Amino acid sequence: MKIRALLLVSLFALSACASAQRTFSYNGGMPDADVRVGTDRYQVWFHDRDQTVLVLRGEPRPLGQLMAQNVTVYANDASPGILWWGQAANAVLRPIGCYATEVTGSDQMREIQYTCPQPVDVNAAVAQRREEWRRGVNVEAPQG
Repeated sequence: MKIRALLLVSLFALSACASAQRTFSYNGGMPDADVRVGTDRYQVWFHDRDQTVLVLRGEPRPLGQLMAQNVTVYANDASPGILWWGQAANAVLRPIGCYATEVTGSDQMREIQYTCPQPVDVNAAVAQRREEWRRGVNVEAPQG
């Protein structure tokens, strides 16, 4: 019961933000990829219609649950630098021929735009690699 109430309060607080509507345009299920950047763990969701990914800190869980965890567990935790968020996104973007271009957001969640120099069917590429990525992708922490 406490978890349900906490989730509802968290979702209400997030809905007050202009970016909440954007966040909820992502598939609310399990993430497409579980990425470790050094010792930090991130979850990545690809947007179905545009060239963005949503990146949240934490272990694999459905989007709503992870958002609630970020509001509570990581509330007083300093957010990693922008390079860590880009590194998490590029861990799954580079293998499909794309790369991160702009990182927006704050706290424990970022939306990252990407570009693909060559034409890529991103949805097909993600579907092909999703199970592998969900088992975990490890990349080095950025220097600096």
